[in-house]
Amino acid sequence: MIIATAGHVDHGKTSLIKALTGTDTDRLPEEKTRGLSIDLGFAYQALPDNITLGFVDVPGHEKFIRNMLAGVGGIDLGLLVVAADDGVMPQTREHFSILDLLGINKYVVTITKIDRVDDNRVLEIQKQVEILLGDAGHKAIAIYPLCAPKNIGVDQLKKYLSESARKLSKRSCEGHFRMAIDRAFTLKGVGLVITGMVFDGIVNIDDNLMLSSDESQVRVRGIKTHNEVSDRAQAGERCAVNIVGRGISKNSIKRGDWLMHSSLHAPTRRIDVDLRVLDSETKALKHWTPTHLHIGAEHLLARVAVLSGGSIIPSGQGLAQLVLEQDVFVVHGDHFVLRDQSAQRTIAGGHVIDPFGPKRGRARPTRIAILQAMDHHVPRDGLNALSNISESGVLLKSFAISHNLTTGKVEDIIGSLSLIRIGKHPHEWVFSTKQWQNLLNRIEKTVGVFHSIKPEQPGASLKDIQLALKPHVTISILKDAMEFLVNKQRLGQRGSRFHLLTHSARFSELDRQLWAKASAYLAPNSGSPLSLHQAAEVLGIDNKALETALKNAVKAGEMVLVAKNRYLPASYMERQGFAAEKLAESTIDHVFTVAEYCKEIKTGRNFAIDLLEYFDNLGFTGRLGNNRRIIRPAAIVFAVKGNGLRGRESHPGGAPGLQTR
Repeated sequence: MIIATAGHVDHGKTSLIKALTGTDTDRLPEEKTRGLSIDLGFAYQALPDNITLGFVDVPGHEKFIRNMLAGVGGIDLGLLVVAADDGVMPQTREHFSILDLLGINKYVVTITKIDRVDDNRVLEIQKQVEILLGDAGHKAIAIYPLCAPKNIGVDQLKKYLSESARKLSKRSCEGHFRMAIDRAFTLKGVGLVITGMVFDGIVNIDDNLMLSSDESQVRVRGIKTHNEVSDRAQAGERCAVNIVGRGISKNSIKRGDWLMHSSLHAPTRRIDVDLRVLDSETKALKHWTPTHLHIGAEHLLARVAVLSGGSIIPSGQGLAQLVLEQDVFVVHGDHFVLRDQSAQRTIAGGHVIDPFGPKRGRARPTRIAILQAMDHHVPRDGLNALSNISESGVLLKSFAISHNLTTGKVEDIIGSLSLIRIGKHPHEWVFSTKQWQNLLNRIEKTVGVFHSIKPEQPGASLKDIQLALKPHVTISILKDAMEFLVNKQRLGQRGSRFHLLTHSARFSELDRQLWAKASAYLAPNSGSPLSLHQAAEVLGIDNKALETALKNAVKAGEMVLVAKNRYLPASYMERQGFAAEKLAESTIDHVFTVAEYCKEIKTGRNFAIDLLEYFDNLGFTGRLGNNRRIIRPAAIVFAVKGNGLRGRESHPGGAPGLQTR
């Protein structure tokens, strides 16, 4: 159990820890000289049953509050120290406010220096403390009057803390490992050592991790937890880690950096948060107020963009975006504290909702609704709420990183919610069944509106549909949705255009006659097809007239424009596609060259190159140096159905990339 002491300067925090553990946390020469703690001090008390009490002795002097903030992450219990002769002081209030803002809700109170006052004064101080905690909605789980130097009341406190540690629920170790670094130094015969609080996950000897500062890869060579050598450390523990890696030194690591799993390396400069302003403030926190941000062990400058109302009143709460000038690494649920522009007082704090806030549209009603849906402590609840309101889907990779979820945990959550998955990692999206059906219905409606505006067109292109859809969806999602609608025969497809099944494109009889005449020359049984100009000359047709007719044929799905002035019938394209697949299957490594393809389809090299480059753009083939391989089956990419090239024929299991779990 990690316990943070907090209180006014010279109220006896360090003396109390020494009485409880035998350790003097005033370890720096300057601390000894000045008689106060200027850096984080740590002490540990081993108990039976492998239980350890860890004490973080944070500085009490106002100038050193930044150091205090670096030590409170992962604290289980707040130990509020109030001297009987002074009582509750301004820094007592500020330290308590910081612990409260950082989500610590269990407090033990010690009233120190009771040898200097009478019993009535002790009762008076007890009342002060109860009011302080009560105003914040807390109450002390225990209050102990004591005198540390004379060992009065210390044993009773020690006994209570020991019993509390045994009853403490184990902290979850789910998620990838990350540790907030507050110190880096070298030891002779050991090497580089970093210390900090483990926020999530587990680290073991020989694990490979990353430093957030420069993405350096490091290996864990040694671990100490609670001042004891260990082979692992986990969330909620303070530890020292001996690391090795190319080019790293204590000078390349600073307080505020993270030692973490590489998948968490997602720097951000815009953090959407739930923010609470302290009731000690005399004015509202206005939009774009400059502040000092303390999060993890990091200290950064940040502007506060208030997302609604323009300000947040004292003791008020609201949504905001913290805008930074340098990168930070945080995840959903991380607590933070804001101090004023001069760094003289604590003004607000809260927790992270979305580490990856948008630059535009951050205050729109739809974005506010998304933040409210995301603001759940349990990731499953957050994803459930988010997928139910998001009409554009939820990008799975971003959600997993923002909530520090392992692949296994993501799979469990999706399975339990029966979400629909679209695309493939890292561009995989999830929808609730309701929102997926809503998207399909909106697409159908959009195609219908397109027909009413442009009845002469054979259908709407993907771009037409994407531009008309509100809210916007990515092209990858739209492709899968269109494929699903075509497979389910809710829409038809003519080439690259989509239409309602009841819609018929309006083309002249002259156009259709020209298509039929040109097809014989544009799809020969052997040799390279004629170009547009060559076909017009052979047919004795005006070049522009034929081009206009063939453009209409492309719209109708009868023809495909492969390259400039190179029009080919859809049925011919299908034949050449299956020929490429057959050729690839006949080779040992399933790849083929341009020359081999020329021989297979009996055409010239230039035409074969045009054809293969079109296949590449279509996603049918892919280049491997001078070779090509098949990316997607020809049966899916090519199919002539009705009067046009359909593209993506149906196959068992529904649309590719679409899964329901």
